[in-house]
Amino acid sequence: MSDPLHSALAVLPDYLSQHVLLSAAALALGVALSVPLLIAARHSARLRWPVLAVASLIQTVPSIALLALFYPLLLGLSRLTGRLFGVRFQALGFLPSLLALTLYSILPILRNGVTAV
Repeated sequence: MSDPLHSALAVLPDYLSQHVLLSAAALALGVALSVPLLIAARHSARLRWPVLAVASLIQTVPSIALLALFYPLLLGLSRLTGRLFGVRFQALGFLPSLLALTLYSILPILRNGVTAV
């Protein structure tokens, strides 16, 4: 094999495991956020429409715009937690992707849950 192809295939398992971890974590957080909202929306007809409307509104934001919105927020939060607790985190990478995927998972879970229950 050629050298660039060999080096790309060498890192593929690491990238695949990171992607699976990100997807599974986002789905777990999405379910954890959606189930209480689903129960509340199912028991209250007045609450059903606003919950689904907010979830639908989040779904309309393009993913790159959502990541661009998260960057300054996470950067400021990282600086604040760095000063207060001595703990900083990256404003790019896993965390903003996790937050965006979690927000995008809420609407399908809610809509299908309200329909099914």
